[in-house]
Amino acid sequence: MRLLTALFSPRRVALVGASDRPGTLGALLAANLESFPGEVVAVGAGGTLRDVEGEIDLAVVAVPAASVPRVAADAAAKGVHAMVVLSGGFAETGAEGAALQAELVAAARGPGGPVRVIGPNCFGIQNCDLPLNASMAAGLPRGGGGICLVSQSGAYGMAIYTVATDECARFAKILAPGNTCDVTIAELLTELVADPSAATLCFLLESVADGRAFVEQARLATPEKPVIVAKTGRSEAGARAASSHTAALAGSEAVWRGVFRQAGIVEVRSGQELLDAARALDGQPLPAGPRVGIVTNSGGVGVELADLLADEGLSVPALSPPLQDKIRDMLPAFASPVNPVDVTPVWSRYAELYSGLTDLLARSGEVDVVIPVLLQRAAMDTPTARQLRDAVVALRADGVGVPVHVCWVAPRQARHNAELLQEAGVPCFEWPARTARAVGHARRYALARERTAPPPPGPDRRVGPVPTDPAGAAEVLAEFGIRTVASVLCSTTEEAVRAATEFPVVVKLAAAAHRTELDGVRLGLRTPAEVRAAATGLLALGHGEVLVQRQLDGVEVAVGALRDPVFGPVVMVGLGGIWVEVLADVAFALAPLRRAEARELLAGLRGFPLLTGSRGGPPVDLDALADVVVAAGNLLLAADDVAGLDLNPVLATRDGAIAVDWKVLS
Repeated sequence: MRLLTALFSPRRVALVGASDRPGTLGALLAANLESFPGEVVAVGAGGTLRDVEGEIDLAVVAVPAASVPRVAADAAAKGVHAMVVLSGGFAETGAEGAALQAELVAAARGPGGPVRVIGPNCFGIQNCDLPLNASMAAGLPRGGGGICLVSQSGAYGMAIYTVATDECARFAKILAPGNTCDVTIAELLTELVADPSAATLCFLLESVADGRAFVEQARLATPEKPVIVAKTGRSEAGARAASSHTAALAGSEAVWRGVFRQAGIVEVRSGQELLDAARALDGQPLPAGPRVGIVTNSGGVGVELADLLADEGLSVPALSPPLQDKIRDMLPAFASPVNPVDVTPVWSRYAELYSGLTDLLARSGEVDVVIPVLLQRAAMDTPTARQLRDAVVALRADGVGVPVHVCWVAPRQARHNAELLQEAGVPCFEWPARTARAVGHARRYALARERTAPPPPGPDRRVGPVPTDPAGAAEVLAEFGIRTVASVLCSTTEEAVRAATEFPVVVKLAAAAHRTELDGVRLGLRTPAEVRAAATGLLALGHGEVLVQRQLDGVEVAVGALRDPVFGPVVMVGLGGIWVEVLADVAFALAPLRRAEARELLAGLRGFPLLTGSRGGPPVDLDALADVVVAAGNLLLAADDVAGLDLNPVLATRDGAIAVDWKVLS
């Protein structure tokens, strides 16, 4: 039986720890399972799964932690397909609990198994369509929608019923993986991608042990289904090597954001924002472009919404004169046909104007999204809500693919009108900020859907061990297509003078981690005497040999790669050379990359105009620079002994890109 089927569509469910004692978890679960259309077998005190006649697809376990491994062994012997362990007292409690959790996993994989385990220490699972409520929650969100939620916060899993009810959101499936001792987050994503009833996939995550697998699966899912992630509790990505610019910049948040964007994941900042994005994506067509038409009865709110939409990368364009003329004919003489369209406080005509203007804008071809702002009286007027709903239903029936999202600013007593709209699939978002953010997420997903591609193949060979000395490392870099400036390693002043054959030259400490902080670099040396003085001074610092290089010009770019503890090999690119850590204008992505992805990383930097010829400078060869980024990732994938790579700076010019400083970290 497929994992998804065993979890969400079982034929027979065993409740281990069933109880009729009020206030117990066993009693709550028994009550929740009463609506399950299949058979529920109660296994109470003194009973075991081995005693149950017939097959069991799913075991729901609510017994003390110490008893759970025995239940898992019974489930394996019985041939149970999956079990959901709600019991706490495992790895979340410390070393003893972690040992008990390992015992649970071993028992589930014992003779007759394996039994796939969700949890322990979890809220449970829900199938809102079946229905199946094998959870601690007191109710099920309404079914019939495509939203699925995987939440590492059990509290959020329980709260989603209330939130979903308030927002009229329809769900398909909800699951809390708890300690994720067996079934991983990436595996759950893979199962949901294959589920026809799962259309919008939401994850509230605190951590992901299998981060790379999760992101790679999301990358495959994005062209078909949105993957929305709220990442909380960001922790340090691991110990940082002080000698690496790349590692110093690889704060966990920066890496998560980079790989999420690469995979087309819709990243949100909170559970509320996650649900808003899910409703925007699950109930309406995707915006075909960034143009938004606003209909409002308040000029001030319309202007605020326009500003917030601009922050999301959307625009509120001026409408064409012919369209303005049509709108003007519909409006009172003192109203405004300019976008935002301000109908003014003509209360008696709200129902006619909101529905008519929404229909006109959606069919005009001049906007990609329509946002009616229902403020106070407009929101409190039931005919306005009803006619607006009917207008959107007509748009969908006619195949008009322009989404309509309502900005809702109204008192609580008007909530029934919002429900009227949302029951018809027209999402309402309270206040302009939430509205703009939700529409922004919908547009970003539409763009990600177009550009996201499956991961490219990695390098077809392995190398190693990779030397860390400058000369040896340069040879390996060259094998991967990374050019480095010719360098001569010198241990005496006279060797440095002889090495300086073309001027100007640079003399620098060879082995120091941060040369600039040690005053270990001498630039612009134009005579043998200057080289002699520079080499003498640097050798006297006592940090070993010096390097002599021809001094080159170009835009300074930092390129790096490191093994992230969550995602494995990732690449970094940033602007600033020695200032890269101060400016922190950097971007990260999973390796391997295609050239087009590397170029997109570069284009996302704040300093990108420096590479395209801003302020009269020559544009650089972006393909050559992108190839260096790709090669850095490939080297890390091909060399298991390399922990990180710093190319800083890489000098980018119109003729190519060349590293003038490089470090291989083992």
